[in-house]
Amino acid sequence: MPDTAPRLFDQDSSDTVRSSASSGITAARLVIGLVQGLVLFVLYQSWTAGSWPAQSPMVFRPLLMMALFVPPVIITGLAHITLRKLALWTALLIALTALIGLYDAWRSDLGTLLDAEALSAWRDQQKTHLSPSALALLLVAAGLFIGQAMVLAANADGRVIARYQSYFALAWKLALQIALALLFNLMLWLVLSTGAALFNLVKLGFLQQLLGKPWFNIPVFALAFASALHLTDVRPAIIAGVRKLLLTVLSWLLPLCTVIVVGFLGSLAVTGLEPLWQTRHASAVLLGTCAMLVVLINVLYQDGLAPESRRLVNALLRLACLLPLPLAALGIYALWLRVAQYGWTVDRITAALSMLVAALYAIGYAMAAVRRHQPMTLLAQTNVFASLAILAIFVAVLSPLADPARIAVADQLPRLLAGKTASGDFDARFWRFDSERYGVQALRTLEQSPGEQGQWLRQAAQQALRRTHKWESDTVAVAAADLKGNLRAQPSGSVLPPGFAATDWKKRQPAGFYELPACLRQRGVMCDLYTVHLPEQAHPYVLLFDERGAPSLFFSDQDGWRMVGHFDVAPSCRQLIRQAAAKGMLMWQRPPPHDLLVGGVQVPLVQPRHQAVECPSPTP
Repeated sequence: MPDTAPRLFDQDSSDTVRSSASSGITAARLVIGLVQGLVLFVLYQSWTAGSWPAQSPMVFRPLLMMALFVPPVIITGLAHITLRKLALWTALLIALTALIGLYDAWRSDLGTLLDAEALSAWRDQQKTHLSPSALALLLVAAGLFIGQAMVLAANADGRVIARYQSYFALAWKLALQIALALLFNLMLWLVLSTGAALFNLVKLGFLQQLLGKPWFNIPVFALAFASALHLTDVRPAIIAGVRKLLLTVLSWLLPLCTVIVVGFLGSLAVTGLEPLWQTRHASAVLLGTCAMLVVLINVLYQDGLAPESRRLVNALLRLACLLPLPLAALGIYALWLRVAQYGWTVDRITAALSMLVAALYAIGYAMAAVRRHQPMTLLAQTNVFASLAILAIFVAVLSPLADPARIAVADQLPRLLAGKTASGDFDARFWRFDSERYGVQALRTLEQSPGEQGQWLRQAAQQALRRTHKWESDTVAVAAADLKGNLRAQPSGSVLPPGFAATDWKKRQPAGFYELPACLRQRGVMCDLYTVHLPEQAHPYVLLFDERGAPSLFFSDQDGWRMVGHFDVAPSCRQLIRQAAAKGMLMWQRPPPHDLLVGGVQVPLVQPRHQAVECPSPTP
């Protein structure tokens, strides 16, 4: 594909390049890289020693984020932005990253919300709370990349909204600079490691020891990253050549992607949408496909000048621009179905915001494609508008305004209190460990749930607050009194089978204990119990529903109760089984005697995988 980037970014003879190559700019960039490395080393020492500022995550986290992200922005801005504008831009970024780091630390600070053993365990993991969250690091890095490219382009064109060609050239230049700088650091590490291995062959371990010293490797690699950014900046022709080659190769993937997506959309007319919904991850796949199409469309569109001069390329581009719209619509519909049924979670909120961005691209691209007799300038305008929208969404997500954890808890808490969420669907692990302080505050609220209806909420909240680790096993011993409180005999007015609530399941079924319903393993989890009768069986069986898992079948022999197995069925089928059990109308298939017939479909009983096989005693 022809490369028509602005001359400013492609010629070594430009004023920008000469100023970039000056000794003053070179020294400034190297000093900034070295200072960044020293600051990161000081923060690392504080982290390992547990001294200030690592004693306060509210101070440490903002400092770390500023040290990571602000210096590269200054380095790439030098020689391209006047010092006054660069100082203002840097001050804005310092304030923004500090506020984001401060909020990120506050939302994960549970020191005032936990007590006793849980608080002690949280403090023991204090070092892990010092690093910014993965979401904050990812969004800040992506947001600064977009913002820096837009600022550089606006400054180059001398206006607030730059020409699209400037956005294109500078975004690709910045992306390749970062990629090459990371590659340079990787190669530097390989060279130093190879040197250390060579010296070790002759019993000289000084280089190996040096590489293991944080005071050496942190400043050195920060300085190397700054050097690579500078070297790629003063040789823009290299960047332009790499970009041209990369885009030319990748442009051949758009026809293949277009054929695949058209084939997929056509197949939906035959299969319908039900197989799509049954996957339970349709939104993620559709969103990923939209993102891939957007990237490949822009690979072909480039700076907006080449495709218009070639009919075949223009036709392919217009066809591809129509495809994100149906994909985004299907993804939004799939997400809406899940939210309407189960409410908002962090993953669904993240998916919804991503779908919003996908919808912006899809609508803009479709509008550009249908204007057949006009240039596709609307595609470029969509890219710029979507970039600004992405920046706004990033800021909202990293603040209380649209924090996914806050929104998810704010949606799930009323559903729990109103009884819309079954006890088995209450994910205490998420509330305690994955929704930050919002989830823990909600658990404190649930501790005060009034009346008998709120008993299981109080018990579940108290147990969640006692957890010391995210993956702490739920398989704690449940006393007979607690186990009886976990069981509801159905239909209403029925009584529990003799001996069932008094069974010590840890001793009775040790090998398959982890496969038992949650209500038999942990306090505060409710199950519905139905006494059922099988054909040609003298003793009754128990069918147990724990709201979220598969229904399980239990049998009593001379040694007591034991689990026979469970029925691995979809939620809709579980509801049919429950209704039939309540009416005493379960149909059992013979042979074998334990399989069920549900709506004419045979549902096999799945035996416990970990059930020990007993053999006859050996003869003496």
